[in-house]
Amino acid sequence: MSPHAAQQIQPGEVWFVDFEPVRGREQGKDRPALVVSSAFHLAVTLGQLVTVLPLTSVERAGWAHRVHVAAGGGWVITEQVRTVSAQRLRRQARNIVLSDGELAEVRRVLAQMLTVIDTRQ
Repeated sequence: MSPHAAQQIQPGEVWFVDFEPVRGREQGKDRPALVVSSAFHLAVTLGQLVTVLPLTSVERAGWAHRVHVAAGGGWVITEQVRTVSAQRLRRQARNIVLSDGELAEVRRVLAQMLTVIDTRQ
């Protein structure tokens, strides 16, 4: 059972996640991350695994695939999709809430990053 079961992690929420240890160019530290797991994924894994995208406060000029978040003043790092144990989620970042438009843009970029449908036709 997830340590956050009582809080019910939901898709689209932002949580502080402990990303240590890291390898290579992965984002580390305790930082906010957007939950991109579907409700189906959360149910199938019994809330024990959560797919997230880390956020950063550092803007990278020319990195059009990163999505700006007005609340909290950061960017979603869409190229670093990570599935982590729910035990890595420390607390919900209630002050960082993505707008419907920001969430739609994250979904659009993720669809480009991941092959979730057969595009060879």
